[in-house]
Amino acid sequence: MRKTLKNRKAFTLIELLVVIAIIALLIGILLPALGKARSTARQLKDSTQVRGIVQAMAIWAQNNQEDYPLPSRVDRNDTTVGMTASTGPSFEKDITGNALSMMIFNGFFPVELAVSPAEAGTVEVKEDYQSANPDGAVMPMQALWDPTFKGTPFDNEGQEGVRYEATSQGISNNSYAQVAYFGARNRIWSNTFSSTDAILGNRGPIYEASGPGENLIWRLPEEDPQGDQSTTLLIHGSKTQWSGNIGYNDQHVDFHTRPDPESLTFTFTSGGTGSGDAFSRPDNLFASEDLAGDAVDERADGESKVEIASTARGDSGVLDFTTAYLRPIGIVNRSGITYTAEGWVD
Repeated sequence: MRKTLKNRKAFTLIELLVVIAIIALLIGILLPALGKARSTARQLKDSTQVRGIVQAMAIWAQNNQEDYPLPSRVDRNDTTVGMTASTGPSFEKDITGNALSMMIFNGFFPVELAVSPAEAGTVEVKEDYQSANPDGAVMPMQALWDPTFKGTPFDNEGQEGVRYEATSQGISNNSYAQVAYFGARNRIWSNTFSSTDAILGNRGPIYEASGPGENLIWRLPEEDPQGDQSTTLLIHGSKTQWSGNIGYNDQHVDFHTRPDPESLTFTFTSGGTGSGDAFSRPDNLFASEDLAGDAVDERADGESKVEIASTARGDSGVLDFTTAYLRPIGIVNRSGITYTAEGWVD
C-alpha cells in the first residue's frame, strides 16, 4: 500500500522576516566583538614586535660599549653611505632607517618586524631587503647594511650615493618612532636599564599645549594633517585619540591610551611664566618640553615633516632637553654642536 506525503506548511513571509531579523541582530552583536578581538590581537602582536626590536637593541649594546646602533660610528670608511661631512664622522647617516637596517643586516631581527600589524599609513615590508652585497650601497661588497631600507618616506633626500628603486618613492619600510638621539637626548640612546626612558614605539601626531605648568593640557591641532587628521591615530587609537605600544630602556613595553601616560612623569625646575616652583606632571611622548614645562615648537615643513633642532646656546631647541620625545628621523645635519633633523609625522 503506497504511502502519500502530507502537504507540509511552508514558512510564511512574516516568519521568514523574523528569522532574517534575528540573524541580522546576531551579526550586529557579534561583529563589534570580533572587530575588538582582531584589534586586541593586532595590539598584542605589535607589542611583541616592539619588544623584539628593543631587546635586539639591548643585545647590540652589549657588544658595543652599551651604546645602541649609530651608523656614523660604524660606516667610517663610507662604504655604505657616501661621505657628506668635510671632516670627522658623517652624522647624516644617523637616521632611523640606517639604525634599524644595521640590526636587520646582522640578523638581530627580521625585516618584517619593523612593520606594525596595525599599520595604517604608507608603510610596506621591504621584501627585497639584501642581507649581503646590497646593490644600493656605495660599495656593495663592503657595505655594512642595506641603506635602501627606509625609516621614513623621505630618507632618500639626505642619503649621499645611495641608489633607491623608483618604486620606493613616498614609502617607509618602518612603522616605529625612536628617541631623537641627538644633543641632550643622546644619553638615552644607550642601555641605561631605566624604566622611564622611552626609546621606541608606535609613532604619534603633533600636539599643541594649552595652559601653563601643572595645568597644561595637550590638544591635537584641528583640521591639521599632522594633528587631528593624523594617520597615526588609526594605528591603535581612534579618530580623536592616540594609543600605542612604547618600549622602555629596561626592555618592558607598555600600551598607553594617551600621549602623556600617568606612569611617565617628569620634574620641571620651574612653573613657567609667573611661577618659580618645581613641579611634576605626565610627560608627552610626542612633544618636547623645556625645563619650565613649556612646549618647544616643532616647525612644520609640509604635511609629513617636522624640524627637530638644537641651538648653539643649548637652551631653546627641541633637542636641548631630556623629556621623552619620539619621532622617526629621515634627514640629519650637524654643524659643530648644533643638530637639525627632519622627523616624520603622517
